[in-house]
Amino acid sequence: MTAASDSPPRRAHPTDPPKGRNATTTSNATTASNATTTPDPTALPNLTTVLRLVQILLTYGRHLAETFDRRSTSLGFHLIARHFGTSSPAVILAHIRRGILRAAALHHVLMQRVSRGRDLTIPPLRVRLKPQPAAADPASTPSEPPKLKRPSRPSWRDDWLDNVENPLDPIHLPKFEDLVKQATRRPIGLSLADICADLGVAPALCQVSFWNDLFLVMMHYEGNPAIQLVRRWRREQHFQEEQDRLPTMDQSWPPVDVGGGRRDIIRVMGFFIGEPPVEPPLILAPEPPPWVHPAANPQSAQGNPPKSTGPP
Repeated sequence: MTAASDSPPRRAHPTDPPKGRNATTTSNATTASNATTTPDPTALPNLTTVLRLVQILLTYGRHLAETFDRRSTSLGFHLIARHFGTSSPAVILAHIRRGILRAAALHHVLMQRVSRGRDLTIPPLRVRLKPQPAAADPASTPSEPPKLKRPSRPSWRDDWLDNVENPLDPIHLPKFEDLVKQATRRPIGLSLADICADLGVAPALCQVSFWNDLFLVMMHYEGNPAIQLVRRWRREQHFQEEQDRLPTMDQSWPPVDVGGGRRDIIRVMGFFIGEPPVEPPLILAPEPPPWVHPAANPQSAQGNPPKSTGPP
């Protein structure tokens, strides 16, 4: 991918909408995330915890979208791309945009609960008991167990952009209003899992305390973090197989097995998810527009070397 000519700011703020070609096409996502009302931690403890996690994910998604052009052309980007299950920059950026919309929709739903003063309640733990087989009639013949139909496509694969000519076309993005309705009906744990999948969130990229809180929230609110981890692992496998067939990314640096994986990730990311977003020094400097030329030296333009004013 080529770097964009209008370079975004070096640091993204949670309330700053993405700019340029990385901007989401739905303005309601920005309106929903610009709410300034904050819940009372003592009166709404559960809602405060979930809202903080959603704001962190929304901040990370916006920062990743704004810096995507520079990150995707820098060394070590495969440490981020592997969690998306593909090496196509267009598909990765499209998923990031959808993740921002989903996070903004969930943020909008939570802020509506804040305005009504309704805290979240953790559903009771439901234990699924294995059904006991009925007593077999000695006179009856044993019947074969029904065969389960295998899905035609693995559950960890997202066929949202399959056979799409231009993944970055805004027409493929879901509507913000539909995502709000979906976030209202679905359990919060499932909504958070979808956001993490679209933003490529992985434990290795997260601050330890943030990931622990996110894991517990997904588990408490009818999500399944174990399934989310399996799907992410499958995506990493697919990414590796794709790179083995057709290498498109430089995976020789930074070496994950030298100096510890977390150290290499912080050199590529610049921060862990849960911390204020910053850009690492490894990101390439944005290229100047083609119509901007470096200032010419007036002395060199005369064709004569500058005169010496002191001893050599």
